[in-house]
Amino acid sequence: MKSLLVMIMVAVVAGGTLVVRQLFPAADETTPQERMVYTVARGPLKVTITENGSLLAKDSQKITVRSRRGGKITFLVEEGKSVEEGEVLCRMDTTDLESRLQQLKLDIVKTEADLGSAKTELEIQASENVADIEKAEIALKKAEMELERYTKGDAPKERRTLEIAIKEAETNHSRATKKYTDSEKLLEQEYVTASQVEQDRIAFERSAIQLEGAGRDLEIFETYTFPMTLTDKEAALRDATRNLENAQKRAQSKLRQKEVAVESQDRRLKQLTKQKSDVEEEIANFTITAPTPGIVIYGDPDQYWTRGEIKLGGQIWGGFTLFTIPDLRVMKVQIEVHEADIDKVKPDQVATVTMDTYPGLVLTGKVSKVASIAGSGGGGRREEVKKFTVDIILDDTESRTLKPGISAKAEIFIEGRDSVIFVPLQCVFVEEGEHFCYVQRDAGPVKVAVEAGTSNDMYLEITDGLVTGDQVLLYNPTIQADPSAAQAPGATAEPTPATPDAAETPDVSTAGDGAG
Repeated sequence: MKSLLVMIMVAVVAGGTLVVRQLFPAADETTPQERMVYTVARGPLKVTITENGSLLAKDSQKITVRSRRGGKITFLVEEGKSVEEGEVLCRMDTTDLESRLQQLKLDIVKTEADLGSAKTELEIQASENVADIEKAEIALKKAEMELERYTKGDAPKERRTLEIAIKEAETNHSRATKKYTDSEKLLEQEYVTASQVEQDRIAFERSAIQLEGAGRDLEIFETYTFPMTLTDKEAALRDATRNLENAQKRAQSKLRQKEVAVESQDRRLKQLTKQKSDVEEEIANFTITAPTPGIVIYGDPDQYWTRGEIKLGGQIWGGFTLFTIPDLRVMKVQIEVHEADIDKVKPDQVATVTMDTYPGLVLTGKVSKVASIAGSGGGGRREEVKKFTVDIILDDTESRTLKPGISAKAEIFIEGRDSVIFVPLQCVFVEEGEHFCYVQRDAGPVKVAVEAGTSNDMYLEITDGLVTGDQVLLYNPTIQADPSAAQAPGATAEPTPATPDAAETPDVSTAGDGAG
């Protein structure tokens, strides 16, 4: 630790000597004591925070792989190339997808033919259903009419015929009986022959048989023929009714089967069409084009470790960020501000930006965003430094061609004091939390307590303890008696006098704690 402090002291002495010679051209003509004294003056003091950062585009278009499966890269645009909107950036191997697409096209053609056949079968079935139902309805109507004709026509007619036959048989029987009786009387009187009587007897017996048969026929009709025939007609009517109902149900069932076949083929056709559309979209997604003009950057700058996958023959997956195209019309500088200074930074504060890549170019901008959460800016756990990300949007960069990613230095204006007393940081020392300076008097240096105000990287405002014209030592005389010898820590160099011009070059600094 002691060796490290000695090295720091030597470096500070060397740097301080160089600064003194640069800021005081006539320093070689003065004594060592004169060179190490600063005359207190009043003037303007500008407080700024200066940090190094990177030049970035305000808005960047991240291009991801829209394909769900990803693939192998077969064409890749060169990184850093300026591209126009719609220009091809990457192509992936579509061999498997093309084969799948051809197979789907064949399946679609076959399914379309099957769907056409199913629709034709549906139309035929609908026509057959109409015919079958019409036949069943006609059969039912016919059965109804047959029953009605029999009950209201044929049966009464047949009954009437049988009844008439009985009456005729009775009349014939009555006549035959009388004739036979008369013939027997005439035979006794020998008016007729026995042969004639025999004929009348036979006619009498025949009429009796006919009368008996006619009565038997009517009895058979009433007992058997009519009930049996009526039963048959009614059964035929019930069969016809059931046949109609069955025909209607059968027609509905067959029609539904044909409809299901059509729906199945139609659904399959839609699925195949959707798959074909998806594959075509996948094939289209395998060709990646630029959505906006800009410069091509491989991968996601926030995930630099993925850049190794972006190469010809590389395998990438869905959702992978393949390119970032910054919009160079509006640029920003992103810096990291120490936690001790972050409360000073507010949105809309004015900043100036310079870049080593563009010597002499000074750009202006405003703070647009101050991070709410700090990131780690250090290494070890005990030396960890908390820093906050600050974005500065630059003015009027659309007409300039700036390269994103280059280093930049941003100076944020915090506040300005018009007329204050300030001294170089090397003049102020801290002891037990108190600030003090050594003022040159006639009798020698005098330790004077001071009140410190705001500061920049060169000067510290003194709100109390010093007056204009005081001669303040740029070193601690209690540590190093010989001003021409090596300076103590905190007395690094003599700055320029406290003039307005000299106060216009501030940088980030904490309040004068670093001076002692």
